[in-house]
Amino acid sequence: MSVGGLSGPVNASRNPRAIILDLDDTILDSGDPDVSWRRICTEFAGNFDGVTPERFFDALIEARDGFWNDDRRAREGRLDLVAARRTIFGRALAALGVATDEPALIDALAKRYTVLRDEAVTPFRGALAALERLRGIGIKLALLTNGSTEKQWGKIRQFGLAGFFDHIQVEGDLGFGKPDGRAFRYALAALDVPAEEAWMVGDNLLADIEGAQRSGIFAVWIDAHGSGPDTRHGIVPDGIVGSLDELLETLRGRDQ
Repeated sequence: MSVGGLSGPVNASRNPRAIILDLDDTILDSGDPDVSWRRICTEFAGNFDGVTPERFFDALIEARDGFWNDDRRAREGRLDLVAARRTIFGRALAALGVATDEPALIDALAKRYTVLRDEAVTPFRGALAALERLRGIGIKLALLTNGSTEKQWGKIRQFGLAGFFDHIQVEGDLGFGKPDGRAFRYALAALDVPAEEAWMVGDNLLADIEGAQRSGIFAVWIDAHGSGPDTRHGIVPDGIVGSLDELLETLRGRDQ
């Protein structure tokens, strides 16, 4: 693990007493969303006169990015993904000049996309075994995930994750999530561990890394696809690993 400049009062000279982990794209691989978007375009473009799958895809990506790049909409949207996806499909079709007064069709698009995305979710290879071994070396574990109660707890139950964690925290349960400092303080209090003795591990530079650093927590970025961090926001992780297995090996090496 490469360790960069430290943030705040973090002491990274020894292993943490607790690790707070993100869920999606940290423990669970959500897959490439563009694969699902393209499949939707192939399946549904024929419903709209003059709209090719390629044009539909381009309009969807523009509508998607415009929706999720707004912080307020993103907070609301992740708590009701089907509604967010209805909005995205409606905006994409409007941009294509398609006049549709069929809410059932928009609903079918959103629900079909949701099914495709749900089917794509699977644990990263070795992730569950790594969680088991992390528990075995005596580190407290918390799961801190944004999203709706129904959706996130559904994944937790589907993949049998609850037993790995001393504390599980879902945005939909509390009404606030990452990068809000309250989310990190609540998790630390539940673990009974001070910020300087905890690490945050996640894939989202804004929510997981910057949010944790602002709370004085050592923040480790998961680079599961080897893409390197996006430097546009000026966020520098305290550490980078490619997987939970690599995180575990790093902890073992530091402990010797």
